[in-house]
Amino acid sequence: MAKCIDTSLWIPYLVPEPLQSEARSLITPLLLSGEYLVAPGFAWAEVGSVLRKKVRLGLITAAQAAGFYDDFCQMPINYLDSDRLHTKTWQLAETFDLATLYDAAFLAVADLESAEFWTADQALVNTLNPCPTYVHLLTHP
Repeated sequence: MAKCIDTSLWIPYLVPEPLQSEARSLITPLLLSGEYLVAPGFAWAEVGSVLRKKVRLGLITAAQAAGFYDDFCQMPINYLDSDRLHTKTWQLAETFDLATLYDAAFLAVADLESAEFWTADQALVNTLNPCPTYVHLLTHP
């Protein structure tokens, strides 16, 4: 089954953070097995934006961010963008009353690709009522 990994998990996979062990335990086997990974076409920019923010906050150096960004850009992710995805994204944002389309786009990718969507964003999951069966929350044990 395809997997759609949220930015909230890619960042701790790349950057030392409290959820890094859990994120790596989820993502590393997917990478090693050649699992089909999907994401919205802008996911690379979202990850890059979070890394740039961490630099501005002094949490990581610019060199570290560049290395993490390069690592992410090498991931075998199939970036999706289509009129069908745009329509589904808007529908899901309406259905779950989401303020922006970013999270809705990840959900739409998972829905359209029959993929599991993995996130560490508890607030997002809390807004999904009813929560789609393809949504999985990764938390600390």
